[in-house]
Amino acid sequence: MPANTFNPRNSEWEGIPIEQWDASKWKLWKPKHSSADEQAKLEREYLRIKYAIQQANTALHLDRVKIKLKLTSPKTIGLQGTFPCKPGDFGKQGSPNKQYTISCGFTANDAGVKMAVLKARELDLLLITKQFQWTPELLGKQAQRIEPVNQGTSTKLIAELIQEYEREFWKTHEQNRRGIKTWESHYLRHLKKLPPDVPLSTQALEEALEKTRPNTSSRFFLVWQLKKFCDFCGFDESKTIYAYATAKPQPTIRKIPSDDEIIQGYLQMGMPLSVYTSKDNLTQPEQWQWAYGMLATYGLRPHELFAVDLEAFINPNNTFNLVNLNPSLTEGTKTGERSCGIPPLHPQWVELFQLKNIRLPFNEGKLSNRTAKLYVRFRNSNLNFRPYDLRHAYAIRGHRLRVPIKTMADYMGHSVQEHTKTYQRWMNEDTNLEIYKEVVIHRQGTSKEALKERISELEAEILALKAENATLKQLLIKHQIGEMLS
Repeated sequence: MPANTFNPRNSEWEGIPIEQWDASKWKLWKPKHSSADEQAKLEREYLRIKYAIQQANTALHLDRVKIKLKLTSPKTIGLQGTFPCKPGDFGKQGSPNKQYTISCGFTANDAGVKMAVLKARELDLLLITKQFQWTPELLGKQAQRIEPVNQGTSTKLIAELIQEYEREFWKTHEQNRRGIKTWESHYLRHLKKLPPDVPLSTQALEEALEKTRPNTSSRFFLVWQLKKFCDFCGFDESKTIYAYATAKPQPTIRKIPSDDEIIQGYLQMGMPLSVYTSKDNLTQPEQWQWAYGMLATYGLRPHELFAVDLEAFINPNNTFNLVNLNPSLTEGTKTGERSCGIPPLHPQWVELFQLKNIRLPFNEGKLSNRTAKLYVRFRNSNLNFRPYDLRHAYAIRGHRLRVPIKTMADYMGHSVQEHTKTYQRWMNEDTNLEIYKEVVIHRQGTSKEALKERISELEAEILALKAENATLKQLLIKHQIGEMLS
């Protein structure tokens, strides 16, 4: 049978269909067949790629990527997952989502597996950030009715294409602080690396990609964004972009301050910066201390400091010192309003840091500038941690105090999945050991002491009952003797 028409999926050996063979044992399939046996070679290659896809799917699953690779034919690899319904399509019982297998044209070989894995991660990231859209590339034949951009005759400059891309972005995003932050941080920040005054070309893409180093988050997200941008422009340069692709780097280990270090940091934050002369010094040290204390006590995101409802906070009826956020003060917060008030996990810090004495610093200018000044002050105060690390410390403190994970997620304004994925990552060996000592050892010690105390109490009660019983017996004997004498 000619190689171009041979389908290894129909093969069998010693009565075993190839589809029932353990792909990890691909080397053992027809081992006695010579290398000149083209069909046996194709069958083993089919099993080898099938096993490579299984390994890739295992790695994706461990990274919680919900898109998986699928061998759609002996020669092609597709991507399978649950996506928003295609235009004109509907899910079961009117669901907005449906499972699809997407053919992206990946060849069933080692390079195809690598490219499919990168695409799976890209699509998963789009789904997580709610930025997924059905592009002509993903729609396949369904998009044939869409007139493609003529790459050879397009004379639009990259700057013009970015403007069109931004207009498309605002069709699905609200133009508030959060939306502007998303556009500037996740889109424009990367697209700025493209030369603005030339048409979109392979050379322009390579020029942008060369501005980043391999194995960095900058390279990872630039590849991701350029691919989206090219899909929007109808410019197919996947091979060029993926040639620069790099795996998503693991985040660096954070230095999470202990409670004692946080208290010491509060004192450092209040010290004047005598050797540093700038507008930064115009803010009184106690104002920096108040901002620091709020971040440390309530685990706020730095920008949420300016969304605190101060009147409600200092209200005498706020006996539990809860903090409530008012997103209108900052044109929205990252995740909207909290579903509950935020409590201080160390209530004594409210008094220690004098938080009811409001001293909000630098309350003018853009929110991004006000937040940036916090980071500058932390750095200039020689603290070995950053503002966001106080939020991580708050999360870990909740675990040490045995606050339920769902409750902590509500306090911090995110999902349980985000809480376990992001914040438990920073719990190092020392922190885990401390939690073990507090939760397990301390609990056992307390239980033993309480048990001994209870045993002593019961022994005392038994002695008292014995004494009472002896007294009653004596009274009974006297009563009986009295009756006999009478």
